[in-house]
Amino acid sequence: MKLDLTHLSAKNKKYKKREIVVANGATFTVLAMTEREMHKASSILYVHVQRDTKRCYIGITVMDAGDRWKGGIGYENNRRFGRAIKKHGWDSFCSYVLAFADDRDALNNAEITTISFAGGHKSNFTYNLSPGGDMVAENDKPLVGVLLGTNRERRFKSGTDAARQLGMSNADMPMAVARGERTSVAGWWFRFADDLTVQSPKSWGEDLRVESVRRKQGKKIIAINYVTGEKRIFQTTAEAGKLLGVHQSAVSMVAKGENFSAKGWWFKFDGDTRAAPEIHGQKAGRLKRDKKVYAVQLASGQKREFRNCTVADTELGVYKGAAASVASGERTSAADWWFSYENDKAPPKLFKGALVAKARSKAVLVVHLENGREQRFDSAKVAAETLGLSRAAISMVISGKRKSIKGYMFRLAPVVSSH
Repeated sequence: MKLDLTHLSAKNKKYKKREIVVANGATFTVLAMTEREMHKASSILYVHVQRDTKRCYIGITVMDAGDRWKGGIGYENNRRFGRAIKKHGWDSFCSYVLAFADDRDALNNAEITTISFAGGHKSNFTYNLSPGGDMVAENDKPLVGVLLGTNRERRFKSGTDAARQLGMSNADMPMAVARGERTSVAGWWFRFADDLTVQSPKSWGEDLRVESVRRKQGKKIIAINYVTGEKRIFQTTAEAGKLLGVHQSAVSMVAKGENFSAKGWWFKFDGDTRAAPEIHGQKAGRLKRDKKVYAVQLASGQKREFRNCTVADTELGVYKGAAASVASGERTSAADWWFSYENDKAPPKLFKGALVAKARSKAVLVVHLENGREQRFDSAKVAAETLGLSRAAISMVISGKRKSIKGYMFRLAPVVSSH
């Protein structure tokens, strides 16, 4: 079962596609983007995936993604996902852009469809607490808005209500201000009605941007050489770049965490408590290439060991990148081979035909692509008879051989505990 939403905008054609797998077994088509490209992307549908569990958080943003995510800080007020970030650490999550969209309605509908496809909100497969779209989990909380410059207060029953009454095109912006992700929107500042501790900002808009630039330009920058361990302190990023022969923008990108190094130097702003990464550049690449991988032939159970994924691909005659994609959890198997970086990890018990057989006897969920509505059937056979479809076609969608059929997507329903 695969979900590809790259048809939502012509912008998506600029990037190559790749696939990832999330906790419930669903496969998402994502855009092959660099970290910098993702941070600068806006009007997107995105997903954060926990590396070990594959549990995911799905969201949309019309802001630059880097400003929305803020290295995980942007989710501090999210009860479920925020706790997961504190538990596992932001570095344990991989972020992907599923698609650009040309308007807010398309983003809303895509978010609803994707959350459902990933297992649904409040499920064991996702960190989402709402079904998506304008139904943001916190959007039912009352807000108090302050018209900046006049200090005139106005009460709203929700973020969506505030946006509607004030004529804002983006329904989530008032809530984004209340969560602390933005300073203001359209001259208004918002807080949750029951939070009496926060105060409206003294600067906003252009004045705030000017102050921010001044603070960044006046903040000292610390540079550490990866090879010699030499530590140097500069008054500004411009000074660091000039004296070390590095572009100022490259210094800033490393200091903000968007890159790992620039010409052998690592940078951070004064007051930043982070330590320099242990590996970088070619050394990190070599370590990744030489990571031992274990292979299991799923049909026979034969086990093999290889020095790295490239060697495994070559010796087994599978396509380039197959071993790495399976070992990282992006695919279940490749040419009947399963790969893992852990020698004692057990391979999946079901694959190919066995997976299809299971689909025919287990409950299935169908997503109506037209409206995102989800429906449960006791088996693929019942779904086929009810919807007038071929049972074989439904099984092909569940096994990932087809994306959808006649406006429907199918996946195995999660097991419902009897306790």
